[in-house]
Amino acid sequence: MKAQKVHLLIEEIPTIEQMKKSLLDLYDGWMCPICGLYDETFNHVWTCSGHYDIINNIRDKTINHLLTWILEYNDNIQDFNNLLALDIWDISYDPDVFTFIDLIKGIIPMSLSELLNSWTTKKNVVEVLIQMRQFIFNEIFENVWIPRCSHLKEFERSLGLTKKKKLEFKSVRSLPSNNSSNINIIHYDSLDSVRNYIYFGKNIIEFYTNLAS
Repeated sequence: MKAQKVHLLIEEIPTIEQMKKSLLDLYDGWMCPICGLYDETFNHVWTCSGHYDIINNIRDKTINHLLTWILEYNDNIQDFNNLLALDIWDISYDPDVFTFIDLIKGIIPMSLSELLNSWTTKKNVVEVLIQMRQFIFNEIFENVWIPRCSHLKEFERSLGLTKKKKLEFKSVRSLPSNNSSNINIIHYDSLDSVRNYIYFGKNIIEFYTNLAS
């Protein structure tokens, strides 16, 4: 769980775009497994139209829980407009301001902590923010990320693309040069036969034939 939180923070969960960094020839051209319309970047996972209602619901539940937790420490608060007006409740991506995507990453903006500090003690604020951060993490993984991964696995399975075949693909995507040591690697662009091998179980020898032609 700790590792998953770190991956969220540094935006390195295994999205399609992230996996292209190590298996570009395999995932080249693949789009978001949910909407199928856009590249699946880190930010797209949370702004995808297929996730809009889910993220919106998680945001609303987060606000409700936050209000409940704060009122447990200070039940004299009458006006929450300043809290509700914060940009952090915006579920869209904005490179210039903190939005709900930053809360998903685990980032707590100063605007939120300062406002909460005006209502209760610093110790109480820390406890509330820890609860909020954990709540968002649990909701995001259970309702967005895990279902997304299951959907992608089903799609890959329908193509015959298993973890074993991914490893096999990695082992054949490059070959050692005859004119250099084993450390030097020649990279090839002609990988259609490898894709056919993974997707449809065709003969992998076609790959080497293409290299020689």
